[in-house]
Amino acid sequence: MVSQQLECPVCFIRFDTERRAGQSVTCPSCDHTFNAPGEEEPATEAASAVQAEEAEKEASDSDDEPAASEAAPEGDEAEEEAPQGDELTDREPEEAGEAPETSEPEEDEPPASPEPTTPGALELLGELSTAYRTERLQSVIDGPRSRAQLAGLLLLAVAVLGLLAATATAVKWSSYDSPWDDEATASLHGSVIDVDGNPLEDVRVAASGQQTFTDGEGRYFLHNLTAGELKVTFFSPSYRTHDVWIDLRPAGTNLLDTELAEGDGHDVEDQLSHVLRPWPPNQALAAVMAVMALLALLGSAAALLERHFRLALFGAVAGILSWGFLLGSLFSLAALLLLLGDREQFEA
Repeated sequence: MVSQQLECPVCFIRFDTERRAGQSVTCPSCDHTFNAPGEEEPATEAASAVQAEEAEKEASDSDDEPAASEAAPEGDEAEEEAPQGDELTDREPEEAGEAPETSEPEEDEPPASPEPTTPGALELLGELSTAYRTERLQSVIDGPRSRAQLAGLLLLAVAVLGLLAATATAVKWSSYDSPWDDEATASLHGSVIDVDGNPLEDVRVAASGQQTFTDGEGRYFLHNLTAGELKVTFFSPSYRTHDVWIDLRPAGTNLLDTELAEGDGHDVEDQLSHVLRPWPPNQALAAVMAVMALLALLGSAAALLERHFRLALFGAVAGILSWGFLLGSLFSLAALLLLLGDREQFEA
């Protein structure tokens, strides 16, 4: 018995086993049973045996015949191994087709220039902040300067005027109290007539817990009424009761004339929309002016650097809305015209 490494013909697993030639062996992986092959003679021993047989044949035959007989098989083998002419011609195009195609090296193309990228907000602010350095501002003021840089100086003045105007507006309305927000007293007067235009006397007029009667000319007066929405009731025998809703203003004249029709019943009239409530000023206007002034400041920096034309143009428009005691709006309009006339300077 000889220990040898075998290979399973099914799962191709190699394993060591002790076996005899022709004895069946079972694969430990797939349990396949096959016969172990016999021992093969080494190639060197087989070659030496063949040479011994050929030497014996050479001794029995003549010297010339073995040489010719030996040359013949060698020639036949050479003819079998050498390709025929047709096969050679058939293989040449195939080999030519299999050969990799060689192409001439292409000329080196110049590298494409990178596309310009839009700077971020922080990068843009950092770039614009360089416009207000002392040396740069001094050089622009001393000149020579372009029309775009002149527009930048105007927008800088607009930003300062806009911030001052916003501060003044905030201070002015900081202590303002709208009379519509607080309870205040007011008065009401008017006259009462019939459908023919004749004044009616002794008509009871009631409002906000107070009442009075019309005089001989049909006139009435009510004092110390609470300002705001108010219902006024007019009542007289033989006439229809008439209610009127009004907005009673705390400051100014509140006049209400009415007409009564004869008969029974109750009429209601709404005059709330007839009295306009004034718009109360607030500090939101100051905040808007301050934001517009800051945008004008950014536009000024862009114009001084002669970069970002759209930002400079937007700052000029915002400067018009910043007001700046009207002077700032005029300066912004002039800066806008200068920027439009010097657009090529930005593109350069």
